[in-house]
Amino acid sequence: MLRDELVAYAKQIIKKAKYTINGRTYDATIGQVVDNAAGFTVYIYADDSITGTITNASLYDINDKLLVSRAYNTTKDTLATTTIGIEFEFVVTEKSS
Repeated sequence: MLRDELVAYAKQIIKKAKYTINGRTYDATIGQVVDNAAGFTVYIYADDSITGTITNASLYDINDKLLVSRAYNTTKDTLATTTIGIEFEFVVTEKSS
């Protein structure tokens, strides 16, 4: 129950995504947000016309507050074969004491 509520809340606050390619930062499209047994995964999509090496991707809330940022070293081509690889996987677990 609590895990489901935490996952739902986290999915609600993620509103924007950005990625850095060749040293320049671009807005990204938040594609799918997929639930899984342990939490959820956020997939972001980059502009198909931009090529180079993705070095960073970040998620933000509605007020542009940074929620999470990850370093990458992923080559992107114009066929968008690697953009599905920009993903953030979140796991929600309960730890017993």
